[in-house]
Amino acid sequence: MRQSWLKRSVWFCIFASSFAFFPAEAWARAGGGGSGKGGIINLILFPLCIAYSLWVSYLVFKKNRDSQKTLERAKVDAFWNPDSIKDRIKFVYFKVQEAWMARDQRIAKDCLSQRLYDDHKRQTDAMLMNHTKNILEDIHLAQARIVEVLDFDDNSKDQFWVHIQGSMIDYTINDKTGDVVQGKKNKSESFKELWKFVRADHGWVLDEIDSSVHANDLLGMNSVTES
Repeated sequence: MRQSWLKRSVWFCIFASSFAFFPAEAWARAGGGGSGKGGIINLILFPLCIAYSLWVSYLVFKKNRDSQKTLERAKVDAFWNPDSIKDRIKFVYFKVQEAWMARDQRIAKDCLSQRLYDDHKRQTDAMLMNHTKNILEDIHLAQARIVEVLDFDDNSKDQFWVHIQGSMIDYTINDKTGDVVQGKKNKSESFKELWKFVRADHGWVLDEIDSSVHANDLLGMNSVTES
């Protein structure tokens, strides 16, 4: 019954959005000199994208709500304290960006699993070798919502996923000349990602970053606790 209601809601959003975004002048600006055929394709796809975005947002809300209920049961273990987790996510988020820009993963070593530390080090070492530097400015963390909590009797298996919404100016320069080789210096871009944290002896550490958030990813997430 719930699945049917959700599907009807998505199709309603598609239908309503097609009227809301129909004005010709708006699509002329969006088209930016494109052909009439491209405009028609955009007219069809844009409402679908709006509907899909609404669907994903609903799933994030639902999974976060389920996760909060699980955290309430799991927080007898101090590691699962919601306020501490929130602070840890924020600290790790900014520390990871700092280490990436400095091309020195030792800065974030206590924030990363060994697997992710090795992966990031490999990439930033390559930047040093190629004389490229990723500049990150005006870094913001707009929202962090936990969407899955996995609390096991075996603490070494504990993990959680968090839906990250952030923004930053992100561009790459040649560290010899200062020339921009990728990105734009004055354009801040927003993004949404899924970050996986795993339990370590000293606290939660980042183990994976999924830069594409899909509905199927969220549908497959189910919070559980064995506590």
